[in-house]
Amino acid sequence: MERQAQCELSAIRDTRSPLAVQYIRSACNWLVVNGDSLLNASSKGYYVCLVRQLSGAQSNEAAAAIMSACRASNPL
Repeated sequence: MERQAQCELSAIRDTRSPLAVQYIRSACNWLVVNGDSLLNASSKGYYVCLVRQLSGAQSNEAAAAIMSACRASNPL
């Protein structure tokens, strides 16, 4: 729980998009639960991308574009 809170605090700080906040929370949760598992190594890059790139998103439109770019650069 503490690792997830730290992840969220570091990423949500200046984020105004509700969609970005929702996906940052989900990505932080995924990383805490699955981040160390070798079985999920191929998916990890996508969630790391979401946390890093959604941070500071100002609109839902920007968040959607970022999510699409993270998916394209890190196929699941």
